Amino acid sequence: MGEMRPERVGRIVATITGIAATGHAVVAILLGSWVLGVVAAAMAIAAIVCFRACRPEPIPRRVAPVERAAPKPEPASTSTRETPVDRPTPPAPAPRRPTTVDLIAPTSIDAQSVVDALCATVRALGEVRDVTLWNADSATEGLALVARATGGTIAPPAVGTAPLKAAHEHGTAILETLTIGPATREASTVWRYAIPVNFGEMAGVAAVDFDSEPPDSDVLKHITSAFQVPLAAALALTAAREESESARALLESARDLSRMLDPDEIVRSALDRAIHITDAATGSVMLYEPDGATLSIAAAAGLPEEVVQGTAVRPGDGIAGWVALSGQPLVIEDMPGRSTPARSRGVRSAVSVPIADEHGTLGVMNVGARAYPTRFTGTHLASLETLARQMATALRNARAMESAGELYFDTLRALALAMETKDPYASGGTERVMRYAVMLGDAVGLGDDDSRALEIAAMLHDIGMSATCESVFSTDRPLSTIERGLLTMHPVIAADILEQAPALHAVAPIVYHHHERYDGTGYVNGLKGEDIPIGARILAIADAFVAMTSDRPYRSALGHAEALEELTENAGTQFDPRLVTVFRGLVEAEGSLMSESRTGSPPNESDGSR
Repeated sequence: MGEMRPERVGRIVATITGIAATGHAVVAILLGSWVLGVVAAAMAIAAIVCFRACRPEPIPRRVAPVERAAPKPEPASTSTRETPVDRPTPPAPAPRRPTTVDLIAPTSIDAQSVVDALCATVRALGEVRDVTLWNADSATEGLALVARATGGTIAPPAVGTAPLKAAHEHGTAILETLTIGPATREASTVWRYAIPVNFGEMAGVAAVDFDSEPPDSDVLKHITSAFQVPLAAALALTAAREESESARALLESARDLSRMLDPDEIVRSALDRAIHITDAATGSVMLYEPDGATLSIAAAAGLPEEVVQGTAVRPGDGIAGWVALSGQPLVIEDMPGRSTPARSRGVRSAVSVPIADEHGTLGVMNVGARAYPTRFTGTHLASLETLARQMATALRNARAMESAGELYFDTLRALALAMETKDPYASGGTERVMRYAVMLGDAVGLGDDDSRALEIAAMLHDIGMSATCESVFSTDRPLSTIERGLLTMHPVIAADILEQAPALHAVAPIVYHHHERYDGTGYVNGLKGEDIPIGARILAIADAFVAMTSDRPYRSALGHAEALEELTENAGTQFDPRLVTVFRGLVEAEGSLMSESRTGSPPNESDGSR
């Protein structure tokens, strides 16, 4: 009990290595999230104070003067009698627009609440098509949509982002007209008022779109000035939430990946996590082939099967090839403007990061978005880079454990083959028992761990025979009482040997009970029916079949049909009847394709097995 299994040691090593490789990045994200949260809270308080100060005084609206006709001069009087003069009727005054606009305060500093409040406020100025808030991300040099007023329609990106980028770059509000609509239909004009939203490290743009006629820019300026603090606070709060969610996801990923020893499971889990973190529509993990000459897709989501199967990229070719060769991440916002297969699948923006650690690059992780403009931010990029490093560490640990396991298995196989040299009739028998046992185990749905334990048990089930005298292996006479006693003890001896290796604890019960009989008359413990471990019941059938179809000093090998009949006759007494039925079907299905060696195992007992 004091010893540790290699699997547990590997998992502990994977955990420590994974955390050490990515701990600084995760801690940085956590600290950044905390700082942004504090900033957002402070800005929220400032926004409340600002609105309390602004609400009592309505914002004045500029009123256009109404032109009136000047009165005509009266003619000079030439007599005491006045001559009536016809005067024109003055024009009716133009309807007056409201001279004030009341601010509608947001119910909270959540981005959606602030944008809805701004939309409700500016509706007093005209017909509003949409109000949006965008985050200007310095890491990706793009604009990510944060919130929009409900019910609006964003202008097409080809023309809609120009005022936003101009307002952000120049730091001043911009009013521009946008002509939207397909060429086949009548185009419409939208007036877009873009306002930079900057406060410390927070940077973004708010946009108000009006239909038909231009808005009053002076009043818009007053309104948006009052909303500057709430908009900045909303951006800070959004960034803090994003950072916090990414940090939490990365910590969960580090915990989960460090426990995995299957490379395929690691790749699948990491890809699922990447899509969750970025809210991407498509994703793939590309790994180097064993020759190191090409990258192929090991796991994918949202991609056609023909793309997954037919994609092979050389380092340096295309986006993924460039990332793999350079070891640098890449963010692409203008997929539609590039000659790339991703364009045909509707991908508009993408991020590719190398799966690498200090030992080199293993592959590339890709995620894509179908929404435009890009929603990938610096936080997404940093999170994907950290996740890719975690995956690289987990993959190397899993591959190391896999190599160690293969070496361990090959060592056990060599031991089993060495044991066969003591018996001239046993050559090849161990391999056949292993093949039949694993075949039957797979057919009845054994899990991976149980199937591996069964395979090793089939390989080492006769390791206890080394305690018997050599004459037992080749004699054609009946066994003596002492020899039979030693022979019946070989499962106990084998289990004792296997128990000394912690990694083989699951194997020992299979070997110990593989001579139990289904009716309870077998040895070592006389177990009955389902009380016998299923691995032992499977091994008993495979062992008996190989023994019957192998030559012995005292008889020739039976044919497959005869051996199957023998198994069937003993089903329910010696063997599990359900397993015998399944096994018979498997062997008969192989038919003439099975070409078995006629040599096998040590002498069998009168019951048809060792």
